[in-house]
Amino acid sequence: MIRINKIILIFSLTFSLLSCKDNREKRKEIVAKKIEQLTKNQTEWNSLIERILSDPFAISNQGKETYPEDLGKGLAKDLKDKGIRSITVGISSKCKQVEFTTEWTDYPIGTLYLTWTTCDPKQTKKGYYKDNFYYNFIEVWGVGNNWLIWTDSDFI
Repeated sequence: MIRINKIILIFSLTFSLLSCKDNREKRKEIVAKKIEQLTKNQTEWNSLIERILSDPFAISNQGKETYPEDLGKGLAKDLKDKGIRSITVGISSKCKQVEFTTEWTDYPIGTLYLTWTTCDPKQTKKGYYKDNFYYNFIEVWGVGNNWLIWTDSDFI
């Protein structure tokens, strides 16, 4: 019986380790395509930011996850059409931020977040990359013009 338990334990650990493998190259490919699309349509995305930052519901629910259906019909439709699951808005005297939780990827690639922010100019610089994958499963890419993309590949 102990031998069977050991075999099951070894099998479970092996399966767990294999399911947690690093899909870094696939993630980088997807992010590169999303950066290209965002750059190509940046005027449209910037207009969306202006609409969100002037939406009374989004402003009154700062720091809370807000779903497209909570917003005006036109804004909700545009967010859904772009594959946005939710947004989080933050406005302070020092800076503004809108974070989009996208439906652009699935595990094992992880959740992809698109963020417009005036709060962190370093991370939004085009070409910026921060690899925290082995620390907390997060990677950050600077897109430029106050935009960044980050992924959270944590399976939990």
